[in-house]
This record gives sequence, structure tokens and C-alpha cells, in this order.
Amino acid sequence: MDPKKVSALIVTYNRKNALLRCLKAVIAQTFKVDSVILVDNASSDGTLELLQEEGLINRTDFPADVPVPAGNAEGTKIFVLRKQSNTGGSGGFSAGMKAADEMLAYDYLWLMDDDGYPDRSCLKKLMCKIDAYGYVMPVSFDINAPGRLSCPIRKKNGRKTTDFRALYADYGEILHFVTPFNGALLTKECVRKTGYIDPKFFLWGDEYDHCYRCRQQGYNPVTYLRARFFHPSDGLPLIPILGGLIRVPYTESKLRMVCLARNYTYIYLHYGQQYRIPLKLLLYAWLFLVKRRGDMDGFLLYLASVSDGFRGDFTRHLNYL
Repeated sequence: MDPKKVSALIVTYNRKNALLRCLKAVIAQTFKVDSVILVDNASSDGTLELLQEEGLINRTDFPADVPVPAGNAEGTKIFVLRKQSNTGGSGGFSAGMKAADEMLAYDYLWLMDDDGYPDRSCLKKLMCKIDAYGYVMPVSFDINAPGRLSCPIRKKNGRKTTDFRALYADYGEILHFVTPFNGALLTKECVRKTGYIDPKFFLWGDEYDHCYRCRQQGYNPVTYLRARFFHPSDGLPLIPILGGLIRVPYTESKLRMVCLARNYTYIYLHYGQQYRIPLKLLLYAWLFLVKRRGDMDGFLLYLASVSDGFRGDFTRHLNYL
């Protein structure tokens, strides 16, 4: 029987040093990765030049939107798909999935952004569980504080924790939910039945939309707490409101706020969480009108983005690229 083939899919944009660390960690896995598809979202920071200097790829003059063989590192074939423009994480993953289906004979697809990296035995441990679930991902640790989770996860009592030991004591080896895509491993059958990442999300929410669609196809995405991945902790500032009782995500970037409000409204609307929409509306009304002292421009942009989510209009973020 032929050995199972894993293809890694990494999406990058202007984070060349983080990407180099990620790519080297993927190549060094104890379970050998057969191939890597690197989707470069039109980086302008010398990403491809650095990879060539490091001997990981053999060229930098890639045609736009065409996956091209670019090198072989320790037996792992590397392909580069250079996008003509920045299509966001969702566009990059969607294009990478399509390329993998069209040109690679893979059995499993391993998804990750460029700013994290897997523990050396991460893939080997995921492979022990993948056939039982069809979709399994590692636990994500804070890249700067090993032992702490990169994002809070709710314990059985409903309280959030970033303490890995507390989480493991509560659940054991398997969590029956995921926070994709930091190292998520999917079977080819799961990819084929569920379809690709929806490219229109651009940033945030695309991973949850795809995860919900996987569930609709009968898959049970899980997190395997013995497999480790390292990723920066949540970078989006959480602003305290209501006297510090509640914190809400906020950024000065209009691009990111549009994607945040629109994409999660769309997800809440389509996956049985409609009750969250008016709750979020009240919280952000407080943020903009009370905490930010009458920030009407910010609030109106938030409302317009929520309306976009209801209507399925995914074009507003293009105004801020």
C-alpha cells in the first residue's frame, strides 16, 4: 500500500521571516510532508527572494495566479502560487485548495497561516486521529508564552481559560470543537465533499464558515490536545465596556472592522446563531456612542457592514485595500 500523502497549504502576505520559520518547521516534521503549496498574496517585502536565498525555492519569477513547481527541500516538493493582488486569507486558501485538487495526488490537506508553526511531531500526532474524524487540528499555544493558549477557550463550566493544563484536565485529549485554521488537517474526502474556502470573506470568518459546512456534511471537527502548534495570541484589541464587565474586539483599521462586522453577521445568520446579532449591535452601540463618545462615523460603518452581512454583500472591504 502506498504511504499516505500530506500536502501543506500555507497562505502568506508580507511576513517573510515568519513564513520562513513556518516553512522550515513544516519541512522538518517527523511525519514527512509530501508537498507544500505556498500561496503568496502579492507580497511586497521580498518574501520570494528570501526563500530563494535560503535554498527553499529555485526561482522568483512566477506568473500570476498559476501554481508552479518551485523546488524540493529534504524530499518535500514546494509549489508557489503567486496571486496578482492581495485576496486575503480566504482567497489564498480557496486558490490553494483548488490548486491542490487540480495538480497534486494528496490524501490529506494541512492548512495554516504564515505567522505560526507546528511542533516537530505535530503532524505525526494528527495523523493518529485524522481517519476517525476527517478534520482534526492541534491545540494552539501562544508563540511567546509556551504553556498558554493563543486564544481563550471555554471550559465545561463556561468560563474561558488560556491555561493549557486546566483545559486538558477538563476535557482530556479531545475537544469536540476547533478554532481553525492553525494547523487543521483535513482528509481529501472532506475537502471534496465540503468544497473550498469561500474566497469572498477576505479576512476572518472564512474558517468558521468552512467548519460549519464540514459539519453539515457529517464531519466532526475536533482539536487533539496532544498535537501542538504555536501561534501569536489574539492580536485584535479587546476594549472594555460597561464598566469593564465585557470586552469587545475593535481596531482602528476600517478594512478589518468591515470584515469583522460583516463576516460574523453572515455566519450568525446562516448557522443558527441569529440571537448574537442584536446582542452584538447593542455592545457596539455602547462602544461607539458611549465609550468612544459619539463616534458616529465608526458606528455608521459598523451598521453598514452588518447590513452587508444580512444581504450577503462582500464588496465594501475593497474600498479600504
